[in-house]
Amino acid sequence: MMLYPLYVWKDEDSAYGGCFPDLPGVFTAADELTDLPLMAQEAVLAHGEPIPAATTIDHWRNDAQFHGGFWMLVEINPAAGRPGEPGRG
Repeated sequence: MMLYPLYVWKDEDSAYGGCFPDLPGVFTAADELTDLPLMAQEAVLAHGEPIPAATTIDHWRNDAQFHGGFWMLVEINPAAGRPGEPGRG
């Protein structure tokens, strides 16, 4: 398992949105903040691309494209498989 920085935002009257700067094109969302890590794991696995090594939040903190939200670290298990996948949890 690896910890990846997830940039999170929430617009008024919307779900929480999140993206992984280390994984371009991987976005996730959840109505409850507590559900975001699970949804993020599913989004990474559904992406189907090789998962690169994680960077740190500090690596991205001053990037102009990430403003107005907040950061969290999300544990990603590349070996977990997607729910319902044969032979997986």
